[in-house]
Amino acid sequence: MELIIRNKWISLAGSSYVRDMNENDVYQVKGKFWTFTKKKFIKDLDDNLLYMVRNKFWTLFVKKAFVYDPKGEIVAKIRRKFFSLHDHYDVESKYGKITLRGNIIGFDYHISLNDVEIGHISRKVSLRDSFILSINDEVDIPFFVALVIAIDNITDESNQEAAAASSASFNS
Repeated sequence: MELIIRNKWISLAGSSYVRDMNENDVYQVKGKFWTFTKKKFIKDLDDNLLYMVRNKFWTLFVKKAFVYDPKGEIVAKIRRKFFSLHDHYDVESKYGKITLRGNIIGFDYHISLNDVEIGHISRKVSLRDSFILSINDEVDIPFFVALVIAIDNITDESNQEAAAASSASFNS
């Protein structure tokens, strides 16, 4: 299955569209307006909660995010590798070991579940973040949508920290 995950043009909370390749809505991603952890909710079209994603509140070097089920239990821990030439994430999940191995500029990721490749994420360059998730139909697709949202959250947090550091060094 292939899905397009695209940020809305105007969203103070960081909401996104999840559509199939024919631009039909499949899932919805709703963010909270004010949150330190970039909390986002993956819901079906009937507004039922499927997963919740949030970044770890306090990180020093290693960026982390969590995926929760509707009961509030952690079903995945996403960790961005600190020392890696490529953009690389390790995921401990209820499904087993998931790795997302990106290219050097972080625009394409290969998804492996227990060392077997099951999908691909392509990041599209545009004015708003946009991803194409190509994933095996036999997996929990909303869960992998949540992983894409988690990666986007971690990347946004890293970019904001880099911009703040750059601004601070420029102003001094």
